[in-house]
Amino acid sequence: MTPNTHSLSFKLLSVFMFALTACSVQATHPVSVSDGFARATFPMAQSAALYFTLRNKSETPVKLTGVNVSNDIASDAQIHTTEMNNDMMRMREVKEGIVIAPSESLSFAPGGYHVMLLGLEKGLVEGNSVSLTLSFDAAPDYTVDLPIIGMDKEASHQHHH
Repeated sequence: MTPNTHSLSFKLLSVFMFALTACSVQATHPVSVSDGFARATFPMAQSAALYFTLRNKSETPVKLTGVNVSNDIASDAQIHTTEMNNDMMRMREVKEGIVIAPSESLSFAPGGYHVMLLGLEKGLVEGNSVSLTLSFDAAPDYTVDLPIIGMDKEASHQHHH
């Protein structure tokens, strides 16, 4: 093996081991994420919503404490909920986090909990994805890639899941 071949082999092995470690962390994580998607936006949009379902696979409560996306996607990501206030639907940030009971699921869906991306760098384009990192109080961070779907496909996506 030449020095360059050895270096390339080491780099490939390192990438493989990192990917394997990331997969095993998610496989053993107490929370699973399913049915996730982001809504496509128009090019100059300043905000976007992300939806998914969290399932606590453990025997103890797990608290979602925060969310994060890369700065090249948005300047901030926040957990929000939608509630009725004086006959008006209003969104509010959920700063205190959300507890998911053992063996229970929590849906982030239109009209309820969702993740708001604020200060988008550019619109979210259908067919791309958004990488979202979820933070928990007593569990490692969990990163998931959510597909970006068009507004007309959302009803179909929700129906099938």
